[in-house]
Amino acid sequence: MQAAKLIMERLKLALIIMVILIILLMAGAFFPMSDEEGKMIEENIERLGEGNLELGIFSNNMLVALLGIIPFAGPPLAGYIVFNTGRFLGWASIQTGIPANLMIAMMILIILLTGYGVLELLGYGVAIAESITMSHIILRRRWLLRGELKMLLIAIAISALLLAIAAVIEAALVKSLGGIMESAGII
Repeated sequence: MQAAKLIMERLKLALIIMVILIILLMAGAFFPMSDEEGKMIEENIERLGEGNLELGIFSNNMLVALLGIIPFAGPPLAGYIVFNTGRFLGWASIQTGIPANLMIAMMILIILLTGYGVLELLGYGVAIAESITMSHIILRRRWLLRGELKMLLIAIAISALLLAIAAVIEAALVKSLGGIMESAGII
């Protein structure tokens, strides 16, 4: 019963962190990357799709979550990555001619309506919540650190599950949208 209560508390913290990550993502769109940076990221994203797209998306996102779970350093690292994702989306909006305000509105809709964005950001939120908790325990309650290792494993498992589901949904969307755009002659 105690573990379930702890997990629910962490999920509440993860939801708050998810909202902060959405704000960081949107804020990043107002500071678009340079053309050189944007093209480099675009090439990296295209390479993700060369093999197993689902696995490529999952491994990329899981790396972000594992960085986010590092005590003390995790939250700023994950925040920086999410902010830079927003910067990439800002660059993409310039490339497509979509105004940044409209791109942000589209990002919110995609995050909320497709489900994968919520799952992905919640997966990051779970990892960051664990990082914050572990950091607090290291500073204030070292005697609880050994017990927290079980929660760390649970947080990694929950984060991985959320990110895996998100990767499957995202890959399906990418594949279906790619097919639609190809049949319409857009790409």
